[in-house]
Amino acid sequence: MKWLAGCALLLMLPTAWAAPNAACPQGPLVIAYYDFGVAYHKGKGYDPEIIHELARRLNCPIQNESDYPRPRVLKLLEIGQADIGTSTLITPERKRYLWLLTYHHSKNMVLLHRGVQASSLPELLQLPNLRWGMIRGYRHSPAQDKLLEDLVQQHKVVMAENEDDLYKMVCSGVVTAAFGHPVSYDPWLQSHQASQQVTVHDFFPDTETISGGLALSKARFSQEAAARWNDEIIRMYHDGSLRAIMRRHLSETSVEHALRLPLD
Repeated sequence: MKWLAGCALLLMLPTAWAAPNAACPQGPLVIAYYDFGVAYHKGKGYDPEIIHELARRLNCPIQNESDYPRPRVLKLLEIGQADIGTSTLITPERKRYLWLLTYHHSKNMVLLHRGVQASSLPELLQLPNLRWGMIRGYRHSPAQDKLLEDLVQQHKVVMAENEDDLYKMVCSGVVTAAFGHPVSYDPWLQSHQASQQVTVHDFFPDTETISGGLALSKARFSQEAAARWNDEIIRMYHDGSLRAIMRRHLSETSVEHALRLPLD
């Protein structure tokens, strides 16, 4: 009987001593989101859907999901109180404490009031009655911010109070053009049934494209573990599941821009 009991104990040991999942070596995940258009808002968006799919594929349980102001998310990741953040702009400083895994590319597009005839930025800037809408304090790419500085000096800029005000001005023709990000203007145009009131143009080169990344805390993930997440993101890119998730929240044109550059 003692021998049988010992065998039973030995049979139990492999389960008790099983190695942790190499993709989530610290155990169940803590996810930190921030409010960012259709990427994340009140628990919904393409960011949580992407995270849930990755966690399912990698067999990593999620312990907690919360949203915070953007600076707080970065701090939680830096000190290891959160495992993963989303929609994170890749910068050299953030690479110090984060594994940043690109899963889409984006840029501010140029929104034109319907009927404006311009097929390039130089052609647009030559319009005699050009008025460009902008929100005070917003930052874009370096080239786009330089353009706005020049237009301010030329007294061709109209200030908007917020994004809602900005898009209304473009739709009504109060301004000729404005910069907008698909994550923001896509849902606004759809909810206001205003997609026919504007045209969307990419008047800037690919060097203006910025990479959005999944942010894994280096305090929580080894390089090997982060590589497993990156490999799975690339699989989602190639098998079409990443596109399918983003298409549920963005227009086909915006998804094409977000995923037109390869991730590998």
